[in-house]
Amino acid sequence: MRPVAIVAGAAALLAILGNGCGGSKQTVNAPFAVEGGVASGPGSGLWGDGSSGPSGMHVGCIRGRRLALVITVRNRTKHEIMLLGGGGAQRFHDVIERVAVQVRLASPPPTGDAIGDPGLRRWSRRSSLALPIPAGRRAWVQSNFLMRNCSALRRGEVLTVNRSIALSYRAAGSSDTQAVSVAAARILLRRGPVHPSLPINQIG
Repeated sequence: MRPVAIVAGAAALLAILGNGCGGSKQTVNAPFAVEGGVASGPGSGLWGDGSSGPSGMHVGCIRGRRLALVITVRNRTKHEIMLLGGGGAQRFHDVIERVAVQVRLASPPPTGDAIGDPGLRRWSRRSSLALPIPAGRRAWVQSNFLMRNCSALRRGEVLTVNRSIALSYRAAGSSDTQAVSVAAARILLRRGPVHPSLPINQIG
């Protein structure tokens, strides 16, 4: 009976040690929740842009046009999350491409009738550095798109792009990604005018 007792005691000790090691590690999965609306710019009906709604925004494709689009996400965990950036696979990248992603800590929500900052900033080819998002705080994620081969679109053809963005983050000593989908941030792209009447390369 003594050998059995020794084996049982060793097994119990290993179980305790195993639980102790496992307890020291915390995994954080899908820390971000989509919150608030969508902001984009610049836009004009003279460029073939149409209405925007919960299912997406109608945008005219013009070669060389720059488009910036912002969504808001909230850190719903009790931990600080390091937001590294965003990206993911892009369909029709020869027509419209996400060339940079910038992340910023969002302003606190407005009170009363005050109008909050929509988070939209000037278009840039340069992605931002990693940003720590405290527990419960919101972050703006701005995607900067560049349009190129718009002539490849047939008249009346509509491409649906920006269906989702993969947010890269680091938490509890490990890195991961979370795919975030915002229906209102989908770009419903159709061929715009060949010679637009207004400048297309600035956010006004």
